[in-house]
Amino acid sequence: MTRQLVQVLLSSLLFACSATGKTLPAANDEANQPKLIAIGDVHGDYDQFVKLLQSIGLVDKRNKWIAGDTRLVQLGDIPDRGPDTRKIMDLLMKLEKGASKAGGSMTVLIGNHESMNMTNDLRYVHAGEYAAFKGRKSKARIDDFYRRTVAYLKQTLAEEEMPVFDEAHREQWDKQFPLGYVEHRMAWAPTGKYGKWVLSHPAVAILADTLFVHGGISEKYANMSVSEMNTRIRTEMARVDDVKPTDLIEDELGPLWYRGWATMPETPENQAAFEAVLSALGVSRMVVAHTPLLPIVLPRFAGKLVIVDVGLSAAYGNGFGALELSGGKAYAILDGGRVELPDVTGIDALLRYLDAAEEIVGKQPKITNYREFLLNPPPVQQDAQQAVPQ
Repeated sequence: MTRQLVQVLLSSLLFACSATGKTLPAANDEANQPKLIAIGDVHGDYDQFVKLLQSIGLVDKRNKWIAGDTRLVQLGDIPDRGPDTRKIMDLLMKLEKGASKAGGSMTVLIGNHESMNMTNDLRYVHAGEYAAFKGRKSKARIDDFYRRTVAYLKQTLAEEEMPVFDEAHREQWDKQFPLGYVEHRMAWAPTGKYGKWVLSHPAVAILADTLFVHGGISEKYANMSVSEMNTRIRTEMARVDDVKPTDLIEDELGPLWYRGWATMPETPENQAAFEAVLSALGVSRMVVAHTPLLPIVLPRFAGKLVIVDVGLSAAYGNGFGALELSGGKAYAILDGGRVELPDVTGIDALLRYLDAAEEIVGKQPKITNYREFLLNPPPVQQDAQQAVPQ
């Protein structure tokens, strides 16, 4: 069943709402700010996420906040590909309160998969995510949803397009819409528990002279204010039954989807273009997720871009790591230690960082391949937009 048809059928259950929210202000004196931790995509892997939080010292064995005034930024893509999205979001809701009470803060950004879940693009929803919502009323709800579907199709389809509504049809339909599906969609509605929570967050935030965004800010949107980007994204996500191809949340060059800075060659021209974007936004660094190139944090463009999607979820190989900003410096948190990120141009510093990281985490095939790519890069085409191996 198409995304648009699902939106129509659920319209009697789900209600759109307007979205508001505040963009966090910039803090220019980074050296005097409390420690900041940035974590990338989680994708439904509760156990690995908790392991990372505990390893860093953000939570104790009972998953209570113990990090005082530390600031945590999670860069979106909590749902999909893994079964435990609901548990992760419930934990983050609890930690928001715990961090605030302790004098710290937590900022959870909107990623493309949050947007997809809210606008009924469910291609990557794990079966376990629906199962997590099953309850004693699920059978009655899915039966009601099926009746609505049949009634709608009988009203809208031509006779020659009409399916046979027999047991085989229902069996196939139940595979696509399992028990827990309706509850999942209600919870992700703009007025639902998780949809409302997502819409209370920004897609782009500035802290400690650093811009945080799930995908990246491309040149196309460099002159759009952070406030406008957040307002547009939340408003478009709340229009669950009216998603347009021209929406910011659908644009591959938009903040939720852009991969250019993570994958394009680090030529002088691209370095200058990237720094122009930073200048337009009034920041000195951009931290992104969305593109899991390595199982560790990856700096690019002289450390002015930092990729924190390490493929944390089992669906991506259980990479392990996060970014720490403290004392005016940037560090990669690894499984067993941390390494300062290079902040100069050239591959020598990056190779030294990779060597230092592997001394802690051991040899990793993806790191080995990336090192080989740095030492023997392919010819750069004039119009190349994607040169880094993925």
